[in-house]
Amino acid sequence: MRKLGIYLVITLGAILLAPFVIDQLFFFFFLGKIPFTNISLPAILMVIFWAIIVPLAIILRESLSVLFWKFIDIASEIAQRRINRKIRYFTPNQKSELILLSIYLLSSTKKSKPDHEVEAQKLAPSMS
Repeated sequence: MRKLGIYLVITLGAILLAPFVIDQLFFFFFLGKIPFTNISLPAILMVIFWAIIVPLAIILRESLSVLFWKFIDIASEIAQRRINRKIRYFTPNQKSELILLSIYLLSSTKKSKPDHEVEAQKLAPSMS
């Protein structure tokens, strides 16, 4: 499920960026023009580029995929640690729990011992 979400984010990002960079990519792939510059590479450099990149991409395809997903796992672990740290800082430690308990006990004892004496209520004649 997580991989599907990442694929969707990458696809959505490519769709959103495509109108801005698609012409630059076509110029680079077919004419050898470096993207966002007016520099054109000679034909021999483009042949060398494709002769190196295509086999390299085929050879490293699996290792790049593993590296990409390992990076995603590391990023998710860092995010999880941050969430755990926030939860740990949010929960009170033992000392503050004792303080809260003592405040509660003090407030409840004040409520149970009023300052003035309450007169005993008389029961109705039918209740006695």
